[in-house]
Amino acid sequence: MTIPRELQNILSSDPDVMGGAICFTDTRIPVDILLDNVAAGTDWDEFYDAYPDLTPEMVKPVLQWENRQARRAMGLELVH
Repeated sequence: MTIPRELQNILSSDPDVMGGAICFTDTRIPVDILLDNVAAGTDWDEFYDAYPDLTPEMVKPVLQWENRQARRAMGLELVH
């Protein structure tokens, strides 16, 4: 598992925490929880109620990174 450089201040992996899964730093919340909830269309209020240790400031960079990766994979250019 490799954490992208631009997310290393938000995500971490420790073999002693959640079996080394990539988690939000200083939590036991794996990043795939976020991705699964986004894919399922979970309401943001429900999401933050379920995971109160996460903040939009932690979540937004991960979603932006995922968006860029998806766009690159499909050959789409970001429009500013």
